[in-house]
Amino acid sequence: MHKISVILPTIEEESAFKVIDELRAKLGKDVEIIIVDKSGDAYFNKLKKTGATVIRQQDSGVEKAIMEGLRAAHGSILASTDADGTHGLEGITEGIKLISSGKADLVLGNRLGNLEPGSMSAYLRFGNSLLSWLFSVLYHSRVHDVLTGLFVVRRSAFDSIRDIEPYRAGISFFAIELARAGYKVREVDIRYYKRAYGKSKLTRSKLAYGVNVASHLIRQIRDYSPLLIFGGLGIILLVVGLLLGLGVLLQFLQSGVFVTTGRALVAFMLVVVGMLFFISGLILDILIEIEKRLERQNK
Repeated sequence: MHKISVILPTIEEESAFKVIDELRAKLGKDVEIIIVDKSGDAYFNKLKKTGATVIRQQDSGVEKAIMEGLRAAHGSILASTDADGTHGLEGITEGIKLISSGKADLVLGNRLGNLEPGSMSAYLRFGNSLLSWLFSVLYHSRVHDVLTGLFVVRRSAFDSIRDIEPYRAGISFFAIELARAGYKVREVDIRYYKRAYGKSKLTRSKLAYGVNVASHLIRQIRDYSPLLIFGGLGIILLVVGLLLGLGVLLQFLQSGVFVTTGRALVAFMLVVVGMLFFISGLILDILIEIEKRLERQNK
């Protein structure tokens, strides 16, 4: 039987106590619950009375809080969920099944298929869906909710990224890094409820947060698979250059006079630059693959 460790990041979250009770009811009394808290002393001491392991968070950011908790965990299967009571905990039990059967290394809880009315605005659903589509395209792992607050991960998969410093991208940080490392990312549908207390403390600006997540998605794929970025841009430049050159050629054939020197020069430059981008991406991709193989051999 796997020992399960669940991380709860908290900042004065009153629903955390109900979540702790529900976790023990679903996963048994032996479940290891680790709370990483960034609250005042009164709330911190109240958490300690639950019998869970409580760690005082030193840094800022939910990613760093979760990473700190995961590093302290002892389970062979690790999980995390928001402490606000909005995420259906059936996602953890279903995630454990997928990981135990070898079908996944990281399981995300997809909230978007079962939203309680009023739990998430259309604006946030659209932004989340857009970022999830971008993740799916770049990392070849089809997900619908990359910004979920619930996930389950295999211990060995987490150990491969435990020394990476988390960046500001929410749960997508773990999805990005594990997808980059070649681990299987899956998801299960969960229920998503309205908050019972207060407002989300994740970020002040959802738009700025979303833009930041998108920048990390693209930046990491640039380093992970340069051919996708540089090669894709190179192909676009090549196509534009060839179409522009074809127009110049057709005009010359029709009139018999070559009068579009400037356009021909631009077309030539686009083709050359496009080829350079594609070749650069290919070379970088080969070098990164060699580096990955050497790292695997040295482990």
